[in-house]
Amino acid sequence: MRDRRLEAHLLALLREAKTLEDLHAQLQSLRPGLRKATLFALLVRLRREGKVVFRQGRFVAGKAEDSNV
Repeated sequence: MRDRRLEAHLLALLREAKTLEDLHAQLQSLRPGLRKATLFALLVRLRREGKVVFRQGRFVAGKAEDSNV
């Protein structure tokens, strides 16, 4: 349940493109013990599921238009 809440909050933050560092800084108040490696692993899983796109060094919520992204 806690991970679902983090995932929902993360997807809400990703309405605008953000770097890993930006996301980590913003999520520190919600989850003080959250490490960048854990956050990155969550972002990778969401990317595999098609919920997040990595483009030009930033993560953003949404679907990839191009399979080469």
